[in-house]
Parts: sequence; structure tokens; C-alpha cells
Amino acid sequence: MKKLALVAALFASTAFAGERFIGKITTAGADTTNATTAAPFAVPFSTKLTIWCDAAAYIAVDTTTAASSTSGAVPVSASEKFPTSTGSQGGAGAVQVVVSGKTSAVVRVFAVSAVNCYVSTRLGSE
Repeated sequence: MKKLALVAALFASTAFAGERFIGKITTAGADTTNATTAAPFAVPFSTKLTIWCDAAAYIAVDTTTAASSTSGAVPVSASEKFPTSTGSQGGAGAVQVVVSGKTSAVVRVFAVSAVNCYVSTRLGSE
């Protein structure tokens, strides 16, 4: 019985691994965040993220400045999967906003043309 419980616990823990879509940042040549996009969404703190965009863009996490090539944002090619993470809430340099009553980390996207960037949390140690 102990072996069965151990095996069940092992499989249950791996069931939580993977990507979970949390929202889309849509921009057309402007600095846009998860709080200012058309459908705002909260981004958890201390979380691994995967972001991919359907066109070239600059991405920055936990920053108060506009995302551009001169502000430390990372240039990302279309369809490139960009792994990143958010800082801890209240940690040194933590940037936060309130989205639908929830305190949220900040993901910024800047692009010179229209772009949709899809944000997912990444669980597990894949």
C-alpha cells in the first residue's frame, strides 16, 4: 500500500508541470503592459514565464520604464519562445501594479508594428 501511495504521489506531482496560458498583450507600436492591454491580466510574482509573440518585439519584466532597445528590454523575434521570470513581491526593485483588484508583476512589450504576445506561466523543472 505504501508503494502505491508513493507512485500516486509521484505521478500527481508531475501532473502540475507545463505551461498555463494567463493572457495576451496586444500592442500596435506602443509600450503596453499586462495591466494596460485590451484584456488586462495579473502576472504572479516569483514565477517562471514563457512569452512568445507573433511579430518581432522588445520584452521587459519588472520595469517601470517603457520597453525599447535602449531601456534594457530584450529583442525577441517572431514566434521565438522567450523564457523569463518575475521578481518577488516586495523584493528589492519589485515593480507591481493592480489588475482587477489583484497585485501583479509587470510584463512590458514594445513593438514598432502590431504584435500579440502570449504569456504563460511555466511550472515544474523541465
